[in-house]
Amino acid sequence: MSGTTSAQAEAITGAQNWDAVRERFPERVDQMADGLMVGDPLADAVIADVMSDSDLTWRTVLTALESPTDATTDSEALRAFLDHVTDTPEWFDAAVARAGARAWWRFGSLQVGTLYQSLIYGYQAQGFVRPLIETGRLSEGTWDRVVATGRWVTLATAPGMMAPGAPGWVETVRIRLVHAMVRHHLLARGWDSDEWGAPINQTYSQLTITAGFLILPLTIAKDLGIRYSSAELEAITHLWRYIGWTMGVEPARLPVDFADATEIRTISREFRLRPVDASRVLVKALLDDGYRTAVGLPGPLDGVLHHLTKPLLRPFFSAISARWVDPEVVRAMGLRTTPLHHVVGLARPLVRSREVVRTLGLLGAERSVAQREFRLVTRGLGIDDDDFADFGDRYRHVDEGRMDTVA
Repeated sequence: MSGTTSAQAEAITGAQNWDAVRERFPERVDQMADGLMVGDPLADAVIADVMSDSDLTWRTVLTALESPTDATTDSEALRAFLDHVTDTPEWFDAAVARAGARAWWRFGSLQVGTLYQSLIYGYQAQGFVRPLIETGRLSEGTWDRVVATGRWVTLATAPGMMAPGAPGWVETVRIRLVHAMVRHHLLARGWDSDEWGAPINQTYSQLTITAGFLILPLTIAKDLGIRYSSAELEAITHLWRYIGWTMGVEPARLPVDFADATEIRTISREFRLRPVDASRVLVKALLDDGYRTAVGLPGPLDGVLHHLTKPLLRPFFSAISARWVDPEVVRAMGLRTTPLHHVVGLARPLVRSREVVRTLGLLGAERSVAQREFRLVTRGLGIDDDDFADFGDRYRHVDEGRMDTVA
């Protein structure tokens, strides 16, 4: 039996049927209940050191991430943290992860585009939005949040970018430490862990990585007509398992294969959640300010184009997003189901035609296809893709033997 009672878990998450879901998946649901009370001890120790009277500064920590194996520090907490995140887990297979990255980036622009749905997925849960409520960042900085999330997904999933010291790895570990900093500040300000669970806890991190950023985008891809082989699905899962591990999700909470990841997503959908008022505020902010219409026009013309197209795009994004949200929470989230969501069906023939053309080799080698998708995304996010033009090849030498051709 879990150390956290069903009543506690139900109160923390807002799930109205915790016991019923537990009857079907007792071991995993008990694990989720316990995870509601757990943060990230290694990262939390680093931030505690930064916030103490020690000589460790945030700038020093960020500098250490750039060359983690060569970094010198008097902080035992930082040394333990760096030793851990650079010690690749035994289950990691670099070749499989690289194959997953290549498969992901075959339609990389679409996959990164699904981050809107990934964010909306998280907004359903009151425990996910509670830290944003407490920090007062519900409707502020939405576009910056979207860009930051898109940058992380882009760099973390690109081939070669998750080697220690590489951009995707640095961004992932930096976000992990930012989460620890948020936890530190919230707890210092009187966060009630008994009532709300640990801020940015293990269970929400598990569900965000596995359900929100792995299974949901693959579900949307399938809906659009993209087909992955079983081997590709396993490879993509392996890549995200490693990303989750680097982000600080405990190993036992990460999916060992695609079927395991699917079960985690199934459990998350079984919970009947009650979105709070803040959920609606966050979704409204995302629909109002979570995108930009930009085609590279000179001067302020892109801004004018965005202003003119926004009234048309907002209902479109709302309808499309509602397609992948459970019907009972659509209205509570401020979304609307309209016939516009059928545009997904209209897109399928185009997507499948593109796949036929790609399979025939008319779009070039898979690597070239992935690189073009990568450049399209990085330019849209304002990332200087010249820095990553080699698609991670410069990091293939890192710790050769265990990390050769690391994803």
